[in-house]
Amino acid sequence: MCNTIFAQNFLYKREVKGIKNSKQTEWYKLEIPIEVVEKTNTDFSDIRIFGVSDLDTLETPFLTRKIMQQAENKQVDFKVINSSKKGNDYFFTLEKEENNDESINLIKLNFQNTNFDWKIKLEGSQNQNEWFEVLDEYRIVSIKNDFTDYKFTNLVFPNSKYKYYRIKITDKSESQSDNNNPILSSANVFQQKTVDGNFQNIEIISQHVEVDKVKKQTVIDIELAHSAPIDFISLGVKNDFDYYRTIQFKYLLDSTQTEKGVIYNFVTLHTSTLSSIEKQNGKSDFFINSSTKSNHYQIIISNQDNQPLDIGNIEIKSYVNQLFTRVAPTDKNLTYFLMYGNERLQKPNYDIVRFESTIPNDIISLELESEQKIPQKEVEKVTPLFENSLWLWLLMGTIILVLTVFTFKMMKKQ
Repeated sequence: MCNTIFAQNFLYKREVKGIKNSKQTEWYKLEIPIEVVEKTNTDFSDIRIFGVSDLDTLETPFLTRKIMQQAENKQVDFKVINSSKKGNDYFFTLEKEENNDESINLIKLNFQNTNFDWKIKLEGSQNQNEWFEVLDEYRIVSIKNDFTDYKFTNLVFPNSKYKYYRIKITDKSESQSDNNNPILSSANVFQQKTVDGNFQNIEIISQHVEVDKVKKQTVIDIELAHSAPIDFISLGVKNDFDYYRTIQFKYLLDSTQTEKGVIYNFVTLHTSTLSSIEKQNGKSDFFINSSTKSNHYQIIISNQDNQPLDIGNIEIKSYVNQLFTRVAPTDKNLTYFLMYGNERLQKPNYDIVRFESTIPNDIISLELESEQKIPQKEVEKVTPLFENSLWLWLLMGTIILVLTVFTFKMMKKQ
């Protein structure tokens, strides 16, 4: 099989199990294992599916896609109908403009204030007489100065269907003044629908945390079992005090051996904020959505003059890549193979890519057998004329000797 034309220039193959020889067109799908992902191009231009018999080889069209984490926000019309104050508490009441059954689960608050740390209580009511708790002790924060511009003012809660919502803000700061009174610019209300991404864990084989006191950084060095793009990182922090730090995610591009040792060249993938405000269940989640493959990463936390954080468990995930293939009707008894690792190939141009919406929902799942390496043709070695340098020296000596004898003969004639 490996000596046939279809296998040439591919480095690996896996037999595909589950495709039936049918007299009608059939759709199939399979999940591309992380072991295959690390040996292919990021756009899968170097993979093909072939159906093979003793007399024929058929290329089977396919397309790839991944189910990514997505959030769709549908705005629901509300208006602010009341603003009031009682003691250290400030109240804002929202009313749904249309009487319908739309539920909501997200309120985005915008304030004229730029620096605050407030606690929120959110209540819902159908008649403004009886109020029901939706959120309590919910924290919102805004920090703006020469070094920081950070805001967390979204209220996220389970689906609810009240006509009225009352926002209670409690200001417990010591420096209470009229200048710090909450001034609500707008309140945008949404029904957020989230499509969960389909992830697979990437095994961490090495994790080392080091505090650089000179640079005031915490450096987390991570090595993975597979070289793959990372799309999601969950970082555990054990501390229970408030913190706000810049965090960078980097991958190893290359390294250089010098007299002083190895110099590693890390390139930034993503920069974000690590904040106690957004931590849930002791973890902070980051969506990286990278297309760069590496098995060596660094996470750098800027501590400034603060106490370094106590880092807990780390999870790294990649989106699952799905492959969909359409198998044409055939009477032949074909065996199908997924071939990959051919760097000379360009991305195929199949018709089915333009008709992705026609893929049925209920299709047969395929399985891949173990990986097999495909023997490559050895490049025929050209034997040099003189493999042993001794022959070259003998030849040069002979030429010098002939030239010397010829020179003496010419001198005698003169």
